[in-house]
Amino acid sequence: MDDLLDALRVKDEFDRKFMRYAIWIGFPLAMVGVAGCQAVFESAFELSMWLVLLNVTVVWLLWTFWHSVIFEWHRKRFLSHGDGYRRAFIVDIFPGVTIGFSQMLRPSFNGINMSCNETFPKLPRSVLDIAEDALGILVAIGAFALFVSAWRTLGTARVGFVCEFCNPVSFVPIQRGPYARVRHPLFWSGIGLSWACAILSGPTMTAAAIAMLNAGYGIVYNELEDRRLKRVFGDRYAGYAREVPHISPWGFTSRPLQDEQAVGKRSRRLLVARLRAS
Repeated sequence: MDDLLDALRVKDEFDRKFMRYAIWIGFPLAMVGVAGCQAVFESAFELSMWLVLLNVTVVWLLWTFWHSVIFEWHRKRFLSHGDGYRRAFIVDIFPGVTIGFSQMLRPSFNGINMSCNETFPKLPRSVLDIAEDALGILVAIGAFALFVSAWRTLGTARVGFVCEFCNPVSFVPIQRGPYARVRHPLFWSGIGLSWACAILSGPTMTAAAIAMLNAGYGIVYNELEDRRLKRVFGDRYAGYAREVPHISPWGFTSRPLQDEQAVGKRSRRLLVARLRAS
């Protein structure tokens, strides 16, 4: 946290303490607030499940445009200022992270759940309810454990994009903990939270559909974030991406493994062709 506060140019000790609490409390409150406002809007206009899904989709599309275009454009512009990171934190990082991760709460906070009073978990009334709640709690614990592990591995400064604004030439990818096994585990912990919310709130068809939509976007996000980080850090991140797998619809894949499999298939075909020729 100290490195992030230094990047924000917060010097006074009282101000630093205040900012610590403001960041730790402000982010989750803002996320709940964004998701709650969307749910109130959907409930007030009695939107159907499909319109709720459309609402989530539109948010992800707008967020993608910010992530892949506006954030990068602002970064190049802010780097010319001495307080570039502070500007980026206020203009892009705080609102961008808040809006993105707020969508992970949408399986619980949506208009249909709010209208049916299914936003928050209820006391179980049957064995099936107990099993569903137990599963949801287990998924939530797993997502939280992944989140904590990923955060502790990266550190608050890297989570807050400090290295992209403050001396990016010294960037060295971290390849330990969850970051040695899969790319972007913080985002996937959010997907896990999304599924936990879907299971614990009802579950309803709308909640499950939003969780599926979020999981699908997670696969898209993998590619978008990889491209963005390669543009920022060049070969240093590209080398890391070649070594560490990402989640795809077919499991965990990495380019070295894919290349090795392709070479193996070509070698086997050549061997078969030579045997037939002989």
